[in-house]
Amino acid sequence: MDDQLRLTLARAIYGTPELQRYALDPAKPIRITVINGNVTLSGVVDSKMDHDIAGFKANSVPGVFKVVNNLEVDGPQPGK
Repeated sequence: MDDQLRLTLARAIYGTPELQRYALDPAKPIRITVINGNVTLSGVVDSKMDHDIAGFKANSVPGVFKVVNNLEVDGPQPGK
């Protein structure tokens, strides 16, 4: 079940136009870990918007119980 869920999550996240570049760049992937329906996103993204979109997309997949968004934002962040 977790393998199917991980595949569905990858399609939801990487199928989003703003996040497709992370699927193509092996140096900056969004890693998706699923254990018993609990999802952890990890890796480095370019912006807070990418961070938030990935979390939103992961939370929208049926069968996901909880999402922990551990994505780190690389580069300058507004307000800091």
